[in-house]
Amino acid sequence: MYKKLANLLTILFLSVLLASIQTAEAVPKKGTIRVSGDNAWNVFVNGEEVANGNNWQAPTVTEFELKKGFAVIAVYVHDAEPGAAGRGGFLGDIILDDKPDYIGTGEDGWKCDSGKPIDQRKDGWEKTDFDDQKWDELELYEKFGLGIWGFGAAAMKAILNNPDSTANWVWCGPNDKEDDVYFRFTIGTLAVEPQEKLTTSWGRIKANY
Repeated sequence: MYKKLANLLTILFLSVLLASIQTAEAVPKKGTIRVSGDNAWNVFVNGEEVANGNNWQAPTVTEFELKKGFAVIAVYVHDAEPGAAGRGGFLGDIILDDKPDYIGTGEDGWKCDSGKPIDQRKDGWEKTDFDDQKWDELELYEKFGLGIWGFGAAAMKAILNNPDSTANWVWCGPNDKEDDVYFRFTIGTLAVEPQEKLTTSWGRIKANY
């Protein structure tokens, strides 16, 4: 009986080890976030600011690491012309070292919110554990290179050329109303500690003896 139990435990251990290795190989380890905003923006990865800019024709390009395939990208964009006087816009993409290797604004998964300027917002919107389930879907505008931002495409392409951007300009709702908007995209899921799974499996094995 004990020999059989030992063999089952060995098989369980090897299965967990193999699953861990396969998972580690499958998830992306590094990424790049490229952002432009009309007129200014701040970029956060896992709650830490990694980039900012105030010239929409000069996007920021920032590399970041993923822990076990997980990261939260959060971007604040401020439209300097109030209300209907201006047209806000956010263009961004995430490039990963594993499929899906390109995630542009306009694709599924992005969420947005509007509200107070960033220096007045204290709800932890940029943190990994922030609950964004009630945030909205993005309002889509022209593809990169088209529309009201098209005249700046040449300058932007000099930066966004590997790969070329295929993202949409977006906003949170009509872009002639809100001036302070927030965006989030979550890559992967928070890792679940395997201890619980091992404990459950061990309990099932013992129950059979």
